[in-house]
Formats: sequence, structure tokens, C-alpha cells
Amino acid sequence: MIDKKYIYLAGVFLFLIIIKFINPPIIQKISFINYDFYQKVFNRGEVKDITIVDIDEKSIAKIGQFPWRRDIYSRILTNLNLHNPKAIAFDIVFSEEDKQNPKDLLSKLQVEIDQLIDIEVIDTNKIFVKSIKNSKVILPILGDPKDNFVKNNSKPKLRLIVKGENPKNFIYKFKNKIISLEEISSVASGIGSISLIPSIDGVIRNVPVLYNIDDNLWPSLALETVRIATGQKNLLVKSSKNGIDLIKTKKNIIPSDQNAVINVKYNKFSKNNYVSAVDVINNDFDHKRVENKIILIGSSAQALFDIVKISNGKIIPGVEVHAHIIDNILKNQSILKNIYTETTENIIFLFLIIFLIFIPMKIKPKFSIIFFIGSIIIINLSSIIIYQFNFYIDSLFVSIAGVTAFMISLYFRYLEENSLAIENEKKQSILKKEREIAGEVQKKLFPSNKKIEKYIFARNTPAKDVSGDYYDYYQVNDNEIYFILGDVTGKGIKAGILMANAAAVFRSLVKMNSSVGKTALYMNNQVKDSSYQAMFITVILGKINLEKKEMEFINMGHEPMMVLDQKFNFEYVKSTLPPMGLMPIKDESFFKTTNLDISDKTILIYTDGVTEGYVDEGQELEVVGLENEIKKLNSTSPEIIINHVTNILTDKGFSLRDDITVLGININNSN
Repeated sequence: MIDKKYIYLAGVFLFLIIIKFINPPIIQKISFINYDFYQKVFNRGEVKDITIVDIDEKSIAKIGQFPWRRDIYSRILTNLNLHNPKAIAFDIVFSEEDKQNPKDLLSKLQVEIDQLIDIEVIDTNKIFVKSIKNSKVILPILGDPKDNFVKNNSKPKLRLIVKGENPKNFIYKFKNKIISLEEISSVASGIGSISLIPSIDGVIRNVPVLYNIDDNLWPSLALETVRIATGQKNLLVKSSKNGIDLIKTKKNIIPSDQNAVINVKYNKFSKNNYVSAVDVINNDFDHKRVENKIILIGSSAQALFDIVKISNGKIIPGVEVHAHIIDNILKNQSILKNIYTETTENIIFLFLIIFLIFIPMKIKPKFSIIFFIGSIIIINLSSIIIYQFNFYIDSLFVSIAGVTAFMISLYFRYLEENSLAIENEKKQSILKKEREIAGEVQKKLFPSNKKIEKYIFARNTPAKDVSGDYYDYYQVNDNEIYFILGDVTGKGIKAGILMANAAAVFRSLVKMNSSVGKTALYMNNQVKDSSYQAMFITVILGKINLEKKEMEFINMGHEPMMVLDQKFNFEYVKSTLPPMGLMPIKDESFFKTTNLDISDKTILIYTDGVTEGYVDEGQELEVVGLENEIKKLNSTSPEIIINHVTNILTDKGFSLRDDITVLGININNSN
């Protein structure tokens, strides 16, 4: 009997692995509590050198209803540029025409322009475009999951260097985009995505820094802002089969995970990081708050609905999230959690769990609770220490393991597993008997007629004890030979019985010299009536006329029939009918036959086990390989071809993936 301690240990590990793998929503939410606690308690200082020009309630009250005229944003840019900002990023998408543009409003009036007083008409859009052109401006793009067509040819401004796998395969993807008008976005220094993807509870904890939008690779607004602010042109992205390995500018390494997502570290953001937009418009503010800094333009106004909840519990404007991401990138301070840190986490996790479970089994029960509490404390302290180095390890699962370690119900798991072992032994015994019976049935189905074999040669090699393939041939008179090759779905005794029924019907019908169509009709309905759980047979069935040197046949869902002439030209005849037994058929006319002149040809009929068989490590023979092997032989003899093909699929020691069956016809073959 297995020691209950080891069963206990195995059960705990199994439970934890299942929980970690499934990761249900309730576990995610509990995990969020742990993560958010760290964010609240272990803050790393203040955000500096980043200022938000805030379209706040005060600004809307004084300037007027939002959205504003484009020339107002021009005034903001003009006043900011007086103080040499490193970059200016908008969290506002200018995707529509300026509805307050005087030029556009004037053009809509039903009067003649020359009847008006000769005045200069302000074009706010043109003024805004000129301001952007003269600034280091980054404009936003939004990923749109809808299929709406957006006529905008704007492309990413950065020069992307990709090494390894295509990063588009691993990052967040959007079908379409919402972007500023092309005449505006075309003059911007950079364009970056402002799409924020919250957790299942609506909190912004992590944000992508790369997006696949409209089948283009776009940086986030934060990443693009950092690039422009630091005077860099290129972005290096390295990817492997595991995902994104590295995102790097010349000066900054972005600590993302395999999906180009960073876990945002929310530092302190004070009122000094904000300047009211109306104060900038009026040039009535402390200029030191924008001098040589990165500027973000966005809104905290409640009416504009750009308010989000973040992991430290605060509710902030969406534009501030981008500011934190910029700060994280510049300081290389985001919380690192990628495939490598997750692997490290799992290793630490396993060692701690082993320690947590094994020790209580060796000490007295009265000390178990004390040890459990102490272990949990040590584990969480270790997690906190690691967090100080920008690594996050969730101690939640370790705590769950500690609770689970005291579950006594795992003893019953042993009884259940023991019962399953006995049941499995019974099933294996039944399966063995089935294979033996099916094998005996099958041996009696394959024909042996030396007289016919000078025209027809066939060979079957089962992948296991019992083959799911079937072939037969029968000569009804001096000039006519019937043949059939089929591949039965399923294995074991049920497939063997179905095959036996089909073989019996075939023999009885061809002995009466029934037509090919009639034979197919009766066999189809017999298979349909006797099949189990929608089993069927793919079949090529036909009749050879030796005098006319032609063959009449049908292909019912089987592999294409190979036709080979004396010059080693290959043709293929594909299936025209559904597999035998798939559906009931009432009329013989359904089975339309094909006539083929075979006077100088070799016919090869094979199951898919041939073309899918291995000829080298991980390399299948395939149809091209089959043709090449036949050409090497320089022979059209079915026996030579079939023996050679079978040998190359079996001699190298690779396990057969499926049964191998080949039937060849050559009426000129006298061997």
C-alpha cells in the first residue's frame, strides 16, 4: 500500500496546479487584492519632469463647451513651446473636422463670397496643423474592435527593427483605428495608442506598449512620447516562439512581458504635475512647471468621461495613466512579470510548497498550526523583499497551499485512484480480447488468389494489432475481376464487425456479377444499417475488363487514385461520392461510375497511412515523396512498387501513425 503521506503531497500539488492553470475569476480578484496592496504600500517616490496640461472644469467654464476650436490648441502649443518642452503628447483624438472652424461655417452660408466685406477668414484647422508641424507633438490613436472602415492612410512614425518572430502574433490586436484626420496626423512627430485595457474588475493595472492596429505595429502613446522626448528614431523588437523577448530604444529597455504589456508602477502624482489648460492659454502660469519637461494634454473633467481606477485604489484621469507609464519607462521602474519571471516564480513556488507540506508531516500536530502561520509570514515577507527589486511574486497560491495542506479528505483520493486503477485493468483486458477477435476476423477477409495476383497485387501492414483497412478482389469470369479497397473509421471489434459485413456483401454481390453501381448501393445501405455511432468506410470499388483493357470504378470519399503510365507520368482521380455508409441511398443511379483505359497503365490505390507515414524524423512521405520513390524504381510492376513503398515506411523503425494498405493493378504485368 502506498504511503498516505505521498498521496497527500500529490493531491496538494494536483489541486494547486489545477487552480493555477484554470485561474478562475474569483482567484484573479483575490490576486488583485494582493497586487493592489503592494501598490498602495510600497510607493517609490514622485513623478518628476512630466506635466499634464489639464482641460479641467475651470478651463471648460472659461473657454466654453468642449470640443474647442483648433486654434485654441494652437495657442496652447505656442505658449508651451516658449519653454522648450521635450515633447508634447495629446490624449485627444482629432478624428473629425473642426465644427467651429470659421472658414467651414462661412462656406455653408447660402451667399456669394464676393458679396461680403473683404476680410481674412480664419482657418482654425490650418492654424492647428502649422502649430503641430512646428512642435514635437505626439498624437493618439485608438484601437477600434469594429469593422468600420476608416479612410486614413496614416502610418506609425517610428522606424521599427524586428528580429525573430512577427511581434503582431503576440500583441493586442484591433481590426480598425480611430485616429486624427490625416492632414493633422501626417505632420505630427509621432503617433501612439491610448487604448487602455482594464482587468476583469475594471481597474487599470497593466498596459500594452505595442499594439496591432489595422495590421500595423503601433507604439503606445507613452512609448512614442519617450522616443520623441529622448530624440530617438528607432525601436528594436525581438521576439521568439514564446512571445516578445525585448523592446528597446537606443536609451531605454522597456520591461514588458511576452505580450508587450507592462505592469504599471503608480508613483506619487501631485497637483504640481498639473497645469490648468486655461492658464496656459492665457500664459498665466509658473513656467518652470513646463520648462524642459514632457507635456501631456488631456482632461480631468468629469463630463468628458476619461476617468479610470488604478491599482493603488485611486481614481485618476486617463491621461495620468500615460504619464505614469512614461515615468516607468524613463526610470526602468515598472513591475517586471514576463515568461522568465513567471518561470522563476513557479520554481520558487514549488520549493516553498514542498517545504510547507513536508515539514508539518514530520512534526507533532500541536506545532503544525504554529509552523503554518510562520511559513505564511516568511513567504509573504520574501515576496515583499522581491517586490523591492521590481519583481512581483503572488504569495496567494502559497497561502492556499498552506490551507489545503491540512485537508484530510485527500485520503479518499487514494481510494478513488486505486479504484480507477482496477477499472482501467479491466478495460485493458477487454480491449485485448477485442483485438484478438478482430485480428482473427480480419485474417479471413484478405484474399489470396495466385491467378489474379498477376494482375492485382495488394499488401496491408497494420499500425497496431488490428488494421482498420480492408481490400478484396474476385474474378467472376475469364474477363472480369472485381476489386475493392477501403478504410474503416474506428478500431477494434466494432470496426472489425463492420468490415466483415461489408466484405460479405461484396463477395455475395460480385459472385452474381452485379454492376459496380448496384454493388455500391447494397454495400452502402448495409454499412449504414450495421454501423455503430456513425462509422463509415472510404472506398474505391471497381471492375476490370481484361478483354477491353478498361476499368469501371467509383471513389467514395477515398484518397485520390494514382494512374501511372509507362513514361512515369502521374495522374490522380479524386473522389466524387460521399464515403460508404455515411447516408442512406435509394437509387443505383446515384453511383455514377468512371471508365478508364488501363491498357498501358498501372493503377495504385492506397490509404492515407501511406502518404502520412514517416520516412525521416518528423518528415512524412506525402504524395510527392511517393512519386519520387516510384521513379527511382524505374518499374511499373505493382508488386515491386508496393513492396518498396511498404519497406521504406517500416524499415526505419518509426512507429506507424496509421495502417498502410496499397492495392496495385496492371493487366500487362505477367509476373
